[in-house]
Amino acid sequence: MSPQQYKFGPAKAKEFYTENNVIFLTGATGFVGKTILEKLLRSFPQITKVYLLVRLSGTKTLQDRVENDVFASRIFDTLRSQFSTPQEFHEKIIRKIVPVRGDITVDWLGLSEADQRMIHEDTRVVINSAASVSFDDPLNNALEMNTRGPFRTFEIAKGIKNLAAFVHISTCYVNAPMFDAHIDEIVYPHPLGEPEAIYESLTKMSYEEIRNYERSVVLKTYPNTYTFSKSLTEHLVQKQYKTMGLPIVIVRPSIVTAAKAEPVPGWVEGVAAANKAVVSCALGQVQEWIGDGSKKTDLIPVDIVAKVILLAATTASSSQPHPNIYHVGTSSINPITWGHFGTCLTDYWLAVDRPRRRVSDDIRFEMYDLPVFKKRFDQRFGEQIRTLAQHKDSKKLKVRISKAMAVPMTFKTFASNQWFFDVSNTLALDDAAPVELRSGLRSGMDWDRYMEDYNAGVHAFILKEKVVRPAGGASYSIQPLKRKELPAAVASEKPEIVARL
Repeated sequence: MSPQQYKFGPAKAKEFYTENNVIFLTGATGFVGKTILEKLLRSFPQITKVYLLVRLSGTKTLQDRVENDVFASRIFDTLRSQFSTPQEFHEKIIRKIVPVRGDITVDWLGLSEADQRMIHEDTRVVINSAASVSFDDPLNNALEMNTRGPFRTFEIAKGIKNLAAFVHISTCYVNAPMFDAHIDEIVYPHPLGEPEAIYESLTKMSYEEIRNYERSVVLKTYPNTYTFSKSLTEHLVQKQYKTMGLPIVIVRPSIVTAAKAEPVPGWVEGVAAANKAVVSCALGQVQEWIGDGSKKTDLIPVDIVAKVILLAATTASSSQPHPNIYHVGTSSINPITWGHFGTCLTDYWLAVDRPRRRVSDDIRFEMYDLPVFKKRFDQRFGEQIRTLAQHKDSKKLKVRISKAMAVPMTFKTFASNQWFFDVSNTLALDDAAPVELRSGLRSGMDWDRYMEDYNAGVHAFILKEKVVRPAGGASYSIQPLKRKELPAAVASEKPEIVARL
C-alpha cells in the first residue's frame, strides 16, 4: 500500500487530527471504545470535541452514564494524574465530551433532530465501535446490532458536511469458515451466497424462520452469530461502498485482550474483554478446550487495536474502488499456542497469593474432549448446582457457574482450529506512524511477559485486588513470581508445573 495515495497518511497523523479534530464515537462504554477515547484524549490534545452516542435506560441521565460508565473507569487514571486538580481535569478533558442520547438499534440512531444537525455540522471522523460481541446472541439480535446498526450509522454519516473518515470496526473472524488458511486483508466471496440476497431474505423471515436459519445454515458454516453478522456487514459495505460515497476503512481485530503498554500494562475491563478463559482460571475453575494445546491462537492487546484504528482513519478515501482493510493480530508474525497460554495462566495463579474471590483451589488448564469435560464438570460442580437450584438467593453464583459451563461450547471452534491473518497493510501503517501511534507490532510480543501483565491486570482490574508493584514502578505489574506449595492433588497430577515454578 503506497503512502502516496493518502491525503494525510499515518506519518501525518498529528496533522490529520489537528484538521479533523471533532470525533463521533459509538460504543464508548465498551472495552475497545473506552480505549480509543482515552488514547484520543491523552495523546491528541488538539481534539476539541468528542460526540459520544449514549444509550439511556432506567433513571440514568446522560451525565450519569458519562461519569459512571465511562470516566469512572480506571483506564483514565493515567490521564487524570496529569492534572493537578479534578477541576482542571474537567475543564481540560471532560468539557470536550458531548454526550448525545441515542441507540444503535433505532433508525437514525434514535438521535433528536437537534443532535443530528449538531453532528452533521462539525463532525470530521466517525468511529463505529458499538457492537454486540456476545457469541451466543440469537441471530436476530446479532443482526440488529452488528449489521443494521452500522448501516444506521452510515445513514447519519451521509449527512455530515465535511466527513474525513469513517472507521468501521469488524473482526478478523469474518473469515472464520476458512480454517487453517492464510487470510489476506480483503473481502472474500461469501460462503453462503449473494450477501444482498441473504440480507433481503432475512429481513422477510419471521422470528421462527430466522431461528431455524441460524441453526440449519449459519451455525453449520460460522462458529457463532457474531462472526456471521460481522461478515454479512462487510460484504454489504463492499457491495454498497461506491453508492454510499463515504470514506470508509475497515479494521479487523482478532481476539482483543488486555493492554500491552498503554495506559498501563495489563489494563483490562469486563469479563468478556478479559477473556472468559483468563477470568475462569483466575477464579479457579477448570476449563475445557478441544485439542492438545498445539493450535495457535491470535491475541491482540487492546492498546494496539486503538492505535491502528486511529491510524487507519488517516488513510480513508471515498474515491477508491473499495475500502482499505486492516487486520490487527499476531497469528502471522508471532502467535502464541493455547498450550503456552494455559501454562502462563496456571503459572501465575499458582504462584501469587490466593485471590479472595477464587471459588476453587484446583487451578489447572487442561485439554478435555466435550464428553469428558461434562463428566468432570458435573463431578466438580454438580452437587453445588443442584443445591443452588433449591435457593433463590444465589442468582449471581448460578449465573457464574452457568457461564463457566458454556465457555467450552462457545470457544471450542477457536481452540480446535487456527487461522493466519495477514497484517501487511497494518504493518505499513505502523512503520510510518508517529511515536504516539506506533504499536511496535512488527517487533512481536514477549508472550511470557505479556501474559504475566495480563493476569496481573485481571487480578487488579477484574477481581479488584491489590497487586504488588515493583519498587519505583509505574505500571500495574507484579513482582517476580515466588514459588508456592501446590495442593497435593495438583502436584501429583502435574509434576511439570512444579518443575516450572
